[in-house]
Amino acid sequence: MVHRWAMAGVGVVLFSAAGYAATPPSGATVNSYTPAEAQQALAAARAAGYTGSNVVTFAQAGNFFINASRGGQTYSLTVTPDGKVYPSQPTPSQATG
Repeated sequence: MVHRWAMAGVGVVLFSAAGYAATPPSGATVNSYTPAEAQQALAAARAAGYTGSNVVTFAQAGNFFINASRGGQTYSLTVTPDGKVYPSQPTPSQATG
């Protein structure tokens, strides 16, 4: 019984780490993606007018999640496998300097 709980805990930790990795996780999982798929998602975000997006923050089931900006606002984008881009509600962009 303890063994099952210990393995479940390890699975949760591995799932969490894989789900939020900025690079593709190894092995075939729901969170797996290729560099070419990531580049397509980033290109779709740029084509939709979003900038500052050159990193995938999360991917799951073919959907990519990317932080980007447009018009002085920051968005969390969802890019679907067919290249559709869905933004979150905007938040003011933070000035850097």
